Amino acid sequence: MKITELSLKRPVAVIVLVATAVLLGLISFVSLPVNLLPDITYPMVKVYINWRGATPEDIENNIADVVEQKMATVDNLDYLDSQCTDGLYTLLVNFKEGTNVDIAYQDTLAKMGLVKKQLPKDASEPMIFKADPSQLPVIDLLITSEKLDSVKLRTWVENYLQQQFTGVPGSAGTEVSGGAKREIRVYLDYLKVQMLGLNPDKIAQRLAEENIEQAGGLVTTEKKEFTVRTKGYFKSIDEIKNIIIMPGKDGQNIYLKDIATIKDTSDIQRVITKLNAKEGVKLSVFKQAEANTLDVETGIKKRIEELKKILPAGVKLDIIYNQADYIRAANKGVRDAAIIAALLVILVTWFFLGHTRHVLVILLSMPVSLLLTFAFMKLMGFSVNILSLGGLVLAITVILDQSVIVLENIVRLQHEKNAANKDMTSIVLKGSNEVSSALMFAVMTFVALFLPFLLVPGLVSLLFHELILIIAAAISFSMLVAITITPSLSNALLEKTDKIEKKQTKGDIVIEKLKHLLTKSLTYALERRKLFIWLTIGLFVIGMMLFTVIGSEFLPKADDGMITVKVKMPTGTSLQITNNIISNIEKKVKDLPYIENYSSLIGGKVWGLVTYEIANEGEVDIQLVPKSKRGISTDDYVKKYAEEIQKSAGYPGAKVMVMHTKMKGIRMTGDFDIEIELHAPKTVTMVEMYELAAKISSMIKDVKGVSNLSISIDVTKPEYHFIPDRNRLADIGISEAAVSSNIKTLVDGEVAGSYYESGYYYPIRVVADEKTFKGKEDVGNMPIFMKKGLFYLRDLGTIKTSVGPVEIDRIDQMRVIKVTASVIGADVGKTSSEVYRMIKDIKLPAGCFIKAGGQTQMMRENFKTLGFILLMALFFAYVILAIQFESLILPLLILSRIPLSVIGISVALFITNTPVGVTVLIGVLLLSGIEIVHGVILITFIQELIAAGEKVKEAVLKGAELRLRPVLMTAMVGILGLIPLAFGWGEGTELLKPMAIGVIGGLIFSIYLTFYYMPIVFMAIMENKNK
Repeated sequence: MKITELSLKRPVAVIVLVATAVLLGLISFVSLPVNLLPDITYPMVKVYINWRGATPEDIENNIADVVEQKMATVDNLDYLDSQCTDGLYTLLVNFKEGTNVDIAYQDTLAKMGLVKKQLPKDASEPMIFKADPSQLPVIDLLITSEKLDSVKLRTWVENYLQQQFTGVPGSAGTEVSGGAKREIRVYLDYLKVQMLGLNPDKIAQRLAEENIEQAGGLVTTEKKEFTVRTKGYFKSIDEIKNIIIMPGKDGQNIYLKDIATIKDTSDIQRVITKLNAKEGVKLSVFKQAEANTLDVETGIKKRIEELKKILPAGVKLDIIYNQADYIRAANKGVRDAAIIAALLVILVTWFFLGHTRHVLVILLSMPVSLLLTFAFMKLMGFSVNILSLGGLVLAITVILDQSVIVLENIVRLQHEKNAANKDMTSIVLKGSNEVSSALMFAVMTFVALFLPFLLVPGLVSLLFHELILIIAAAISFSMLVAITITPSLSNALLEKTDKIEKKQTKGDIVIEKLKHLLTKSLTYALERRKLFIWLTIGLFVIGMMLFTVIGSEFLPKADDGMITVKVKMPTGTSLQITNNIISNIEKKVKDLPYIENYSSLIGGKVWGLVTYEIANEGEVDIQLVPKSKRGISTDDYVKKYAEEIQKSAGYPGAKVMVMHTKMKGIRMTGDFDIEIELHAPKTVTMVEMYELAAKISSMIKDVKGVSNLSISIDVTKPEYHFIPDRNRLADIGISEAAVSSNIKTLVDGEVAGSYYESGYYYPIRVVADEKTFKGKEDVGNMPIFMKKGLFYLRDLGTIKTSVGPVEIDRIDQMRVIKVTASVIGADVGKTSSEVYRMIKDIKLPAGCFIKAGGQTQMMRENFKTLGFILLMALFFAYVILAIQFESLILPLLILSRIPLSVIGISVALFITNTPVGVTVLIGVLLLSGIEIVHGVILITFIQELIAAGEKVKEAVLKGAELRLRPVLMTAMVGILGLIPLAFGWGEGTELLKPMAIGVIGGLIFSIYLTFYYMPIVFMAIMENKNK
């Protein structure tokens, strides 16, 4: 090729360009951001609306129906997913893949603007965020104090501490949870209020009127302008106490302190956070999407050390979660695997080539390809993460192929009988040119295999696009290096032809013996072509049958030592009882081995940036010590200790689930392997839906492997329902709204402005004394204060004890209840298939249907996507190969190696008990590229020999013999290079382990395909053509 000839004529230019590539690569490498996963941006927008005191049904009827009816018309909508819980509405607006998330966000803002006026007046302003899975907490801190109570501690954290982290470069804000929020509470003595005929709503209104700050406009003098402002905010508790509520006779005014107790206290604490069983306030620090996680973490830690010097006495900061710890460990694990792979590659190269000069040519070529790949990563905005590093490990196993093929051909020509009469440059040029064309088409085909990933949207494309593009770039750069730098180095470093030592190396001896064995066995196979073709078909059938035994999964779980213990108490259980059960579990966890720390969240669930309250639930997040220090996988740890943890709860009605925490930052459909979604219209009651879910749960409970079986929603939350007597209310002239307002003020309270202190505002809440309502009778005796007199709630209607749902989940405006389960000790794919087989004939009410969720749904959707990608990849490869060979048949021969490679893949997965997942299928693509390179070079050599006058059989035998060394070298390089990943050495390699195992199996079997299957079929094609 011209470029090869030019590189041989211009060695200085090559040196300068290589030095430039090395410099750019090194600069790029040190400046690449470091994260756990690639930057994944889902086209999804989140909406939160608070409506304090509202039940899930209230929120569904007054917010969800209104909002979702309008949001259903937004452009490029995929589906709506919402939750209605006590006081909180959460909506995830999921857009179709490929939608610009910024445009989607603007569309959502516009639609929400149209419905804002239709929302309840006392509901909060909608909070709207763009989804960003990489915007996870970098660090979670737990702040504890021996001197400050929970109110003062949370106040200090909110007012001072969280602001100290907003200035850290790369941080994106903070979130506070746990502790008690400071609040000024006005506890009404409603007996006194009753005697005076006062209305609680009017009392709250009176407080608000006396607590005001408002601009009054501008007053202009001859020289200046003055702003007129009313400064009436309360500045002390005494001011609040001495507000005149009602002027009295003879100057005997009624003050607030006469009818209420005013306390500087807190709102009712609904969420408790703890570290290692010690209660405190949790502070989460988030990073910006594009920020380097390690840099942000370093900045946060530096700020923590600075703060420790000035903390109030008795206050302590502890890190309960540090994302950077696992990122460092995971990236180190994959990086170490890459280093080991590189060393093994060097050893293989040394063994097969034998001579120091040969090895130097390869060793000097490899870094250039890698450094150019780093520059490509920088240009594309990629980060160093476990998947991009995994791509580099895989790249190391294939980037040498091209250089090895070129070098081996040059060395072969050197050893020919007439080589001594030729100068080194001509031999290098001829050796390079003989293979460069075939290499170029092979690499083009290799890269074309990955093109569909850029064309097909979906989670797999989002997650693995960096890995795919890195491999494609590395292969392309290695091709460029093979036809430029490798010839130049060969010309400079290899011995001249007249000085070559004739002494054979150990590698030469092994290769000669293998050549003799190959010629003998291939001759035997060529004479019995039908037998070997049927043997290949039989092996293919066996391989496909093995896939039915192996099982399946979506993604392997990272062995990150993160375990979640979810606790669900009977509905209606108080926060204190739930906390007691969590404390029992914490005592057990404390005594278990390999525990680094454990943190607890009681009375709440985390949903994105929002923690919503649910008193009967809690969880303990356990962090084990690093994998290298425990000698047991996270999954095995769960199997071993789950039962002990569950028994430690010590409460018969407690539902305790122990599970390996899912990887953060990847949008999955839930925490569980199996999620059976029961969809129903509002005509089907929540009780009816729950009964159906319970029936499904009962049907699948005995399926092997099913564990942590649970129903997502409980419908037995105790409630008091007031049913107004409209005739009675009409007779006395009272509206239902007025009665409802009185109830809300007395039970939940009415915010009457804010209390200002030291630059911060705290709500003032008017509410009945906290000991007033303790049961149904107290609710019935609730006084309703109206202009026409005092009434009791029991006289205005009926009070019933009832039940309601804890939450209402909806997908596309239909209610959804999920039956969820983990799969432990069994294959996810097979278990889920058995589960859905058992429930397929269940009878459902009109309008209801069942849909798969969880990992089952992910596998179905993404395996289908990957199947389409593989077909597209084969098509692109076929087009390029057809152009190269000017044949419609030969490309089919080369591509037939790809489905046949499943024989080696299935055997490797079966032996190692590794399920088929997304990473295995991506490994098939990588293996396909290697198979194509080997096939193209072999067929090209055979065709050239035939064109030179060799008979077909002799050309096939000689071509196979000539390709033996490079094929064995590249196969061994790939196999040994992937061993660190296949054995799972180091943390973070779990995600790529199945891929490595599958590729190793395929590479081993590819030796048979290259030296037996392809020659046999090629000879049959040629004989048929000659007929």
